[in-house]
Amino acid sequence: MAFSLLFFGGVSRETFYRLFHVKHRKDGKMLFKDAQVTIDPVEVPDYVGRVIENQKYGPEDYQLFDIYLPAGGGAHSIILDLQGGGLVRGVKSSFKLGLSLKFVKEGYAVISMNYALISTKSFSFPKQVAEIRAVLVKAKKDAQKYQLEANSVDLIGESSGAQLAMLTAASVTAKVKLGRIAAPDDLTDLPEIKHVIANYGPYEFDQFARQFQEEGIQPKYAESGQAISFEGLALAGLAVAENPIGVSQANPANYFTQKTPAVLAYAGSADQVVPHQQSIDLIARYQKMTEKKATCHIIAGGHHGIFDYDTPVIYQEKLAFLKDKD
Repeated sequence: MAFSLLFFGGVSRETFYRLFHVKHRKDGKMLFKDAQVTIDPVEVPDYVGRVIENQKYGPEDYQLFDIYLPAGGGAHSIILDLQGGGLVRGVKSSFKLGLSLKFVKEGYAVISMNYALISTKSFSFPKQVAEIRAVLVKAKKDAQKYQLEANSVDLIGESSGAQLAMLTAASVTAKVKLGRIAAPDDLTDLPEIKHVIANYGPYEFDQFARQFQEEGIQPKYAESGQAISFEGLALAGLAVAENPIGVSQANPANYFTQKTPAVLAYAGSADQVVPHQQSIDLIARYQKMTEKKATCHIIAGGHHGIFDYDTPVIYQEKLAFLKDKD
């Protein structure tokens, strides 16, 4: 497996807390699902020529997506960006989109979408995978209207968005339909998924405890693995030990075939939310099952969140990966 260890610097924690405010409970403890979070919108850079907002891909009010286009005409290659948030929070076109918007200056069209959020009252996972398919179907159908190159797409995800990106790419190419929504959903109507960039995603829910222990890292959220954890909510409100079928369904590696698209993964060695071993193991299984090479970059001292991954070096690595035709 291709594997690298990178160092970062110059990260502003003040910027992080300005953009992503989290209130702790009065007792000093915090559950991931209960964190009160304010998510600022993305700052649209000058090189974005046009923004098409609030396009519907399904019948529900939240089922909307935005498109960011370069200046000028022609059809633009598509990047679908999937934000994280443990599947319990997140919104399209948030500040997290800023990293992917940098690819607009390279001629890409970037799409950002809302997807279903889970809670103790709504165990919707893996509905989100069907919603991603619906956006891709819509983008292909209306490609001329949106100035898009309809034949292929690249997926980029961070945290739970990385899991969704990997699940979508692996299940679609394995001809498996995960999730269901009331919208057009035919696997033959999808553009071809060419590349996936997966940033610090959770993939094997039942391995968190072991991996944190082996890495010598204290989890940020003490409820990790329990029914009230973000992974427990994704497993229909059950502890990871109580839902092995759900754990298996949520693991992208269980859908890998030789047709699974090219993958580039990133994770941080100091991540207290998702063990970085999740990314290492995913790429190892990818290479074994697809018989294709892939790279996992581990950022030395990297934490969970976009800021330790916003460097010129990482940007150039991602751009070279997206432009690779092999």
